[in-house]
Amino acid sequence: MNYQKINRLWQSSTLFLAPTLIVLLIWLRPSMEPYQWLLWLHLPLLMLHEAEEYVLSPVSFKEFFNLKTFAGSKADPDYPLDEGYVFQVNLALAWPLIILGAILAPIMPWLGFSMIWFELIVNNIMHTILFQGAKPSYNPGLITNSFLLLPYGTWTLLTATGFFTRLDWGLSVVVGLAIVAYFGTKTRGRLARMQKTEGEFSCASSSARESSLILNPHDSRNSTRSSTSKIASAPAFRTCT
Repeated sequence: MNYQKINRLWQSSTLFLAPTLIVLLIWLRPSMEPYQWLLWLHLPLLMLHEAEEYVLSPVSFKEFFNLKTFAGSKADPDYPLDEGYVFQVNLALAWPLIILGAILAPIMPWLGFSMIWFELIVNNIMHTILFQGAKPSYNPGLITNSFLLLPYGTWTLLTATGFFTRLDWGLSVVVGLAIVAYFGTKTRGRLARMQKTEGEFSCASSSARESSLILNPHDSRNSTRSSTSKIASAPAFRTCT
C-alpha cells in the first residue's frame, strides 16, 4: 500500500472537507442533541488541525517530531513516525472512532469522549509544553490546538458534566488511556529498535576495523597502533556479541 500517496490525498482533502462539514453541522444543529452535535463537530475541527500539521506548515508534523523533538530519531525524517504510522493514527483510528462515537452518543456517550480526553490532555500538552522546549517556538498544529481543539474540548467537557455518570467517566478514561498507551508503546518500540540497529552497526564496524589491524599489523597506516589493537580487540568482540 502506498501510504505516502494516500496520506497526501486525505491531508489535502481536509482543507475542503472541514468547511463543508462545519456548514452542514450548523444547518443540522436544531435537529440534534447538543452533546451528539459536539461529537460530530470534533471531526471537522480535527481535520483543520491535521491540515495545519501536514499541509499548511512549512515542515510536516511527522518530520518535526522525528527531527526536532526529544522522542524523535534526530536524524531520520521518517523514523519513528513514518507514512504508515501517520495513516494509522489519523485515518484508521481517529476518524473512525470519532464517527462511531458520534453515532453511538445516545447509548455510549463515553466512547466519543475518549478522544476528547486525548485532545485535552495528550494533544494539548504535546503541542503547548513538550514540543516548546527551552525556547518556545512554533510547532505544526500549535495554532489549531490552542484556538480550536482546546476551547472545543473544554466546551464538550462542560456539556458532559451535565449528564455523565461515574461509569461514563470511567469508561472514557480507560479507552482514552488505551489509545495513548498503544501508540506510545509503538513509538517507543520503533525508536528502540532503530537505536539497537545503529548500535549493532557501530559495534560491527569497530570490530571490523580492529580485525583489520590484527591481520595487517605491518600496514603503514596501522603499524603504530597494531600492538594496542591486539590487546583491545578481544573484549570488543565480546561486547558486540
